[in-house]
Amino acid sequence: MKSFFQIIILMGATGLLGQTNLVDDSTWTVGTGGGSGVSLIFGTTTRNESLMGTDPHGANSLLWAAVPEGSPTNSQDGGWRTDWQIIDPSKTYRFTVWMKKTGSTSGLSYLGLNSIDNSGNNTTLTFAGNVQSNPYFWWGDLPELDKWYLIIGYIHNSSYSGANLGEMYDGSTGQKVTSVTVTDFKFASNAHRFRHRVLLFADSNASDRQYHWAPTIYEVNGQEPTIQELLDGPNGGSGPTSDLWTSSGSSISYTTGNVGIGITNPTDELEVNGTVHSKGIKANMTGWPDYVFGAEYKLPSLEEIEKYIHQHGHLPNMPSASEVATDGILLGEMNKRLLEKIEELTLYILEENKSLKQTEAQLNRLRNK
Repeated sequence: MKSFFQIIILMGATGLLGQTNLVDDSTWTVGTGGGSGVSLIFGTTTRNESLMGTDPHGANSLLWAAVPEGSPTNSQDGGWRTDWQIIDPSKTYRFTVWMKKTGSTSGLSYLGLNSIDNSGNNTTLTFAGNVQSNPYFWWGDLPELDKWYLIIGYIHNSSYSGANLGEMYDGSTGQKVTSVTVTDFKFASNAHRFRHRVLLFADSNASDRQYHWAPTIYEVNGQEPTIQELLDGPNGGSGPTSDLWTSSGSSISYTTGNVGIGITNPTDELEVNGTVHSKGIKANMTGWPDYVFGAEYKLPSLEEIEKYIHQHGHLPNMPSASEVATDGILLGEMNKRLLEKIEELTLYILEENKSLKQTEAQLNRLRNK
């Protein structure tokens, strides 16, 4: 089951997010083995365990643990290879995972990928243009035991000629680990699919554990979570999720600060940079414009309306185009103002109807003379 923090990250802790994480861990549950979104696991089912534990930000989340067999020889002691994702080799993608090792430094830890063409041939290239059949961004021992690290690797577009961008970050300090080298790759021009993979290999200590959390793949296009956002978590680095969110039964509430989706530094309680899809939006309103039908309401004449339009370019008590472009509109307030205009139109129509009936009555009297 996805932790609340993971949901926020995908909403746009993703960005936070303006795009979807290509690693689908939405149905991973407590137990052994894999889950949807995982094509293959490294080692046997018992070498892989999903359990609740403390994530890098202090919250209780679902972790994936690699469980060593305890063999001193080569062995796959847990990890995954995700489902294949169709990609565009003219784009750059970023792979990340949080990783923590406990017990001993026996064995080796890995973060990598596979990239293939339509025929299943390897299409991951080194910067020198050589095919890498077993590509890993990083492998080795984590700098310290019992500490979370964020590992980041990139596979760049097929024409990339820039610098290596991969890094490892200390989850406690948020600083880069300068003693570690994370190696980037690039696509061959015919690359069609890729997948994310992590591994614990040849760990001879059966009591060791390697924990993984929040694997991601994002296209690098400016809509992906920033590295700082991944390091900080949903609270901007201020502590566990529970510090801000309160649960009551099946409900959660948030009473401090603003929430942004697809935007940083929101200025309203909820600010969304994108489309909101809902079955309904309810707005509490005061001053509903039934006052238009009150005896004391002064309905402006059509001549007054015409004069106002010529002077201002819009109806009275309505925002101008420039105001809307600058400030937007409040849907509830705009519905109230629109109803005011509808009710005024109704009064004009009723007056016109009275005038027509009076004219018809006069014409009938003339005809009957």
